[in-house]
Amino acid sequence: MSLKDAITKLNDAVQDLTSLHVQTFTGELTANIDGSKDFKSIHALIKEAKTKGEIKLVAETLAQFDGDSYNFVKENLDNVPPIALEVHKNAVKAGVETRLGLLDLFKGLFD
Repeated sequence: MSLKDAITKLNDAVQDLTSLHVQTFTGELTANIDGSKDFKSIHALIKEAKTKGEIKLVAETLAQFDGDSYNFVKENLDNVPPIALEVHKNAVKAGVETRLGLLDLFKGLFD
């Protein structure tokens, strides 16, 4: 791996640590998934389903390291299962906790 590739990978990792993006969808998504597929293939299926309108965004959170955040919640939640919002809330909480843990780990390396 070249130095340029290493710097690019490090930059991507830092970018990923400094922001948190959680999207929660409802709808029907049918896929045959086996153990050989990774998250990217699942992500591609979700992206395709969004494009076709088979699933609907009900909540989205984008939180930046500097404290800025963007939140979206579907206007009419009558047909949204309450578990969908609970899953969203838990995903945001887990993402924040993971990033805080990683920051503590990196901080410990430089103490």
